[in-house]
Amino acid sequence: MRLALAALLLALTIAACGGDDGGDQPAASGECSGDAVVIRMADIKFDPQEATARAGQEICWPNEDEVEHDVVAESGATFESKLYGKGETFTTTVEEPGRVEYICTVHPGMTGSIDVKR
Repeated sequence: MRLALAALLLALTIAACGGDDGGDQPAASGECSGDAVVIRMADIKFDPQEATARAGQEICWPNEDEVEHDVVAESGATFESKLYGKGETFTTTVEEPGRVEYICTVHPGMTGSIDVKR
């Protein structure tokens, strides 16, 4: 009984550490939600390189390349993914209107921007 209770508490503790919006970890699958702004990672570039989103709207980067990428905000927001491979996605939301500039830290010149509107 104690072992089962300990396992349950461990599982709940791990689940509670998952973050508030899922925005700083790659998702388990390569799918983005239907309302998300989708910015693909293909041919070592962001596509589209410039996008528009509403404040609070999900932004999703699926990796379609054979190499790993990350997504790191340089200005206008604070988000940073881990490196992730083909078929995985990174999602985040930006709550404040303005221009967000971001990069892939692994590939120089792989940059993008999002104009976040109210």
